[in-house]
Amino acid sequence: MNGRWALRAMVSFVVLFAAVPMAMGQENEQTVLDQKFDKVWGKERDLKVIQKRVYEKANRHEIGILLGMIPNDSFFNYFPVGLRYDYFFLESVALEVAGAYVPSSSSSLRKDLLEFSGGAIQGVQLPERVQWYAGLNVYWAPVHGKVSLFTTKLTSFDIGLLVGLGILGSQKEQDGKWVTRKSYGDAVPFNLMANLGLGFHLFLTDYLALRLDYRHYIFPALPDRGQSEWSNGVRSLAEITLGLGYFTPAPK
Repeated sequence: MNGRWALRAMVSFVVLFAAVPMAMGQENEQTVLDQKFDKVWGKERDLKVIQKRVYEKANRHEIGILLGMIPNDSFFNYFPVGLRYDYFFLESVALEVAGAYVPSSSSSLRKDLLEFSGGAIQGVQLPERVQWYAGLNVYWAPVHGKVSLFTTKLTSFDIGLLVGLGILGSQKEQDGKWVTRKSYGDAVPFNLMANLGLGFHLFLTDYLALRLDYRHYIFPALPDRGQSEWSNGVRSLAEITLGLGYFTPAPK
């Protein structure tokens, strides 16, 4: 029995010592193979997970220009041109001051109505014509992400909601002429408005971002002569703008 046990022990030690160099050889072969693969595929396999935004906005100022259109007015074509200033006191929350001059041109609807009626409809009354607006808004961007720009650069974008109040200036047609609409008993040459919207930032660099905005402006409709300011309900204008924003350097 002792002889058999001794023989088994010797065989076990021989197998163990033979297996160790084989395992070390296989490990060395895998290491060499991995090094060869890394020369070819190393850049493809080296993926970085970035949790923070590529470009941060907290405590930075944004100054931007905007160009756009207002497509939902049947009688006028509007093309707003304006400026925006945003201060991001949090990464996703900003206070904004915005304003725009709103050039316009008459659509063909009035002429078409006269021609269609054979002249039976006379004196088609146009609604008021918006000239400018200015407002104070709060912008909140809870959605952000990252995207490859031209397959060479990683950049970020964010999508946000906007709500605000402001004033709006317009003209009304009176005796064949356009005159400034005055509101609240002819006390002021503008009217109150509210706006809701969506905003989109796409960062080109740490300092420049493209902006795409959709905003809905709501204000009292032009009342009939002698009626109160809100007697005809409200009007709304849907604005789509494309802009470019400049961000001041990040605080250190």
